[in-house]
Amino acid sequence: MKKILFFIAILSILTCAASAEGIKIRSGKASYLRYELVDLYCDYTGPVLDLNNASDKARAAAVVTAKIFHNNQQVTTVGETDSITFSYDPAKKVWSGLWPIPWNPRLGDYKAVIYFQSGAKKFAGTVDFSVIRRVPLPMPQGFCAMDIEPGDSIITRVPGVDGKSVKIWENYVLWAKFMGASALWHCVGQSQIWNSFKPDDFPWDKISLGQITELGAACHEYGIKYGAWITSFVVLGNRKDLSPYKQSTAYDRSTGGLKPMIYVSILDMKRRQDLIDLLKKFQDNPSVDYLGMDYMRTDFGGLEYASNFIHDMPVTGVPADWASMTEDNRMLWLGKKLDVEKDKNFIELWDWWRAHEIATVVADIKKRAGITKPLWIFSLTWRQGKEHGQDPLMFIDAGVDINSGMFYSIDKKTYPDMLESWREYLSRGQTNLCAGQCVDWNLLGRTYRPSGPEEHFIRQKMLVDELYPVNPHLGLFWHDLTRAFKGSKGPYTSLEWGVAGAATFTYLRKTEGYFPFESKWELPDSVKPGEVFTIDISVKNTGAVTMDFYLKMLKVSNLEMFGDIVHKFYLAPGEVKTITFQVKVMESNYNRDFMQMIAYLLQYNGTSTQHRYFDFKYIEVK
Repeated sequence: MKKILFFIAILSILTCAASAEGIKIRSGKASYLRYELVDLYCDYTGPVLDLNNASDKARAAAVVTAKIFHNNQQVTTVGETDSITFSYDPAKKVWSGLWPIPWNPRLGDYKAVIYFQSGAKKFAGTVDFSVIRRVPLPMPQGFCAMDIEPGDSIITRVPGVDGKSVKIWENYVLWAKFMGASALWHCVGQSQIWNSFKPDDFPWDKISLGQITELGAACHEYGIKYGAWITSFVVLGNRKDLSPYKQSTAYDRSTGGLKPMIYVSILDMKRRQDLIDLLKKFQDNPSVDYLGMDYMRTDFGGLEYASNFIHDMPVTGVPADWASMTEDNRMLWLGKKLDVEKDKNFIELWDWWRAHEIATVVADIKKRAGITKPLWIFSLTWRQGKEHGQDPLMFIDAGVDINSGMFYSIDKKTYPDMLESWREYLSRGQTNLCAGQCVDWNLLGRTYRPSGPEEHFIRQKMLVDELYPVNPHLGLFWHDLTRAFKGSKGPYTSLEWGVAGAATFTYLRKTEGYFPFESKWELPDSVKPGEVFTIDISVKNTGAVTMDFYLKMLKVSNLEMFGDIVHKFYLAPGEVKTITFQVKVMESNYNRDFMQMIAYLLQYNGTSTQHRYFDFKYIEVK
């Protein structure tokens, strides 16, 4: 049916050939990225109806519409929109229309068929344009990042690490090294106002900023990349009313009025400039390898964008007196449409426009900050973040190099559905995706069997299994070191959470064929308290050269080990070595449902490298 409509349109153009020269069709440019609005223009220049000299009434009577085709099939875009209507600009004497590109569109050539009608006069014309994608900077194979949000006072060193005392921030590096992370991502830009506004400490915490150069240099000593990120359009604290920035506005259903949010409006130019100034410092600092941004979203606010939204999008049912309405009344109208009427097509137009606008802001910030280093953004993952004004592919086209999807804050039952949604999304448009799971027993369902750390591992394993086949540009992040020392860790130790995260890194790299060896182990599923049991770990060199190995049983709390817990050895290609360890779990623990972690670390090609392999298992002690 759509093909028939296309050919009817072309036939209409041909039948009007004698007077088609009376209109001139053009697009703003030849190609568009996926976050952009396609701008289309129609000029009337023919002798039959000289509307340029006609009255305003005659101009208003002219109707100009457009339909879009791809591979001879009409395209229905967001909000079930199958055509757009142009508006007339008397100053420029031209009709213009904006077409929103569909979510995750098919790339390639498109054709706009534009229809012009005034009274009995009808004309049509076409213009070609293409939808393209930006190719981001490459993400290294096996890329895995350890995150840390501010938490200086509670971070201690990795258990079992010996040596001289270190500064608190040096512990960040030791944990990243222990886990075998490719990069340490550090939140150094947070704006906070607690109780009173202190200009000297605003907008950025000077303690974190002062750590950047030394921390990055320390990471580099271990072959770890260092990234610094900013919580961008949000001010934390209990006195957001003292913020010098314009707050985003939301609709309050309880009162039927408007309310401010903790989010900063993306239209606030002061905030944008502050972000640009800080990002410039990251860009210019050789200790910083990656630049990151969080809270690049509007959450459920953004009503202050009402006028821009209506101007740009093919919205129907706009109030007749829109031009004379105050901004507050426009925001109230939009808030009621979204939160009370909840029309799904209207909401989709709104979600798309916000994602487009935020991507436009990203592009502006990156250009003005002169960013050439890899840029990542933390994004929400339910429906790819669309409900909060985000879209990963739009981000990529706007200049983001790594989408850091936060695959948490979702229950165990719904998690597989979200992964399936992502699989379908990525099968149509691949991206550099670095997927994260939160170190938070509460967010993971306060589960005991599997344990919290094991549930963390299971979810990341499921993600790799589901998404890697359709999106091999996949990395992982572990979020975050501070949480591993807070109450959110539940009844488990910081080391257990670190081991579980490191094991997810191992699983991704193993899936990618990263390791030139195989490792297996045997141990019981259950033991009694105080019972000595054996663990057999075998290693096979599957590479083409002889390699050195370092094998260590990890001293998780509540364990006693006998004999050497560290073994160093060489294996020729194809050679296998099995090592036996003796271990005792000292006590059973009711608060963990009697489950005990057993874990080991295997490293190859030198102990100073990040070639680390982890495995762990929880056994019952009862």
